[in-house]
Amino acid sequence: MNTSKSSSVEQQEAEVFIADIVERWLGFRLERGAKVALGEGVHIEPNLYSEDKRIICEIFAHIGALKVGQKHKISQDILKMLLLEKSTGFQYRKIVVVADDKVEKYLQGKSFIAESIRQFGIEVKKINLSDEVRMSISNAQARQIMINSN
Repeated sequence: MNTSKSSSVEQQEAEVFIADIVERWLGFRLERGAKVALGEGVHIEPNLYSEDKRIICEIFAHIGALKVGQKHKISQDILKMLLLEKSTGFQYRKIVVVADDKVEKYLQGKSFIAESIRQFGIEVKKINLSDEVRMSISNAQARQIMINSN
């Protein structure tokens, strides 16, 4: 296990745990880490995906207030979802799964990102994590070096 200061192993493990919860919530399995072609030489890799059920899901395993770079990551995830719909001509069920009340509140608040989520019909689903998983993510975040912190 990589425990260097910038490692995100704990978040990656939490994403797997959250993906399991999402699949139980939906009642079926989704493809994990699929490479979805959008054009010649262009693809996206959503956390969870189903072409036949037309679902795309991004997981954001972060605890606490968001920094600028984390807001950008969520924006990029939303853009991936919208580009998938535009490229394929199909409407997808678009879901952003979060693990923290502050992140959920931001995504449902009065920001540009929150309004985009509402306007484009993106679901925000908060998953409750065990204290152990939350603590693991929080400890990793405290340890990580933010190169471009703003």
